[in-house]
Amino acid sequence: MRLQYLGHSAFRIVADDGTQILIDPYLDKNPLAPIKANQLSADYIILTHAHGDHLGDALSIAKMGITVIICVSELASIISKRGYKVHAMQIGGGFIFEFGRVKFTMALHGSATPDGQYAGLAAGVILEVDGLCIYHCGDTGLFGDMKLIGEMFAIDYLLVPIGGNYTMDIDDAVLAVRMLHPKLAIPMHYNTFPIIEVDPEDFKRKAAIAGTDVLIMQPGDSC
Repeated sequence: MRLQYLGHSAFRIVADDGTQILIDPYLDKNPLAPIKANQLSADYIILTHAHGDHLGDALSIAKMGITVIICVSELASIISKRGYKVHAMQIGGGFIFEFGRVKFTMALHGSATPDGQYAGLAAGVILEVDGLCIYHCGDTGLFGDMKLIGEMFAIDYLLVPIGGNYTMDIDDAVLAVRMLHPKLAIPMHYNTFPIIEVDPEDFKRKAAIAGTDVLIMQPGDSC
């Protein structure tokens, strides 16, 4: 399995069988994105919520009737009315797809489409692919049930927001790491806009004290 960072909160996962999964593909208006939407294809697109910097370019990348867009029920209803293939889920629910298992967790955040439609609850996503467990926290503040998530799952890759203002800041993200015990933490949702500019090295240093390794990925990097 290959995990590629596309900037902000966008990631591409390529499974061992070649299945391509995108998470929150915000690219064309993302100043840090290494590639544009027309350079990507996807078998599945997972959306944590409907804000423009997460819904992003999902609908321009998705192929009608082929790409499956996985998201909460309310957002799925909005997207399906435009003719796209969706798989609706809800917080706490899990489903086994051909590539592996997806489970939605809570995220302390809002969700509305760029044109103002209510789009249900924001979510975090736990993916189990090719024997690895990835937890994409989505846009969220710190919450105590992260400790329970850390007990339920042996997390290999934690994709965690650190930019503050809209999400956890660095200090809160370090507390999240302490509760989740991932093998590796990868910071996201920072430096895209001036209001969320932070130094990821600060997170790396503080997480190391908490006993967790951090990989700072530049947009375009893979691991």
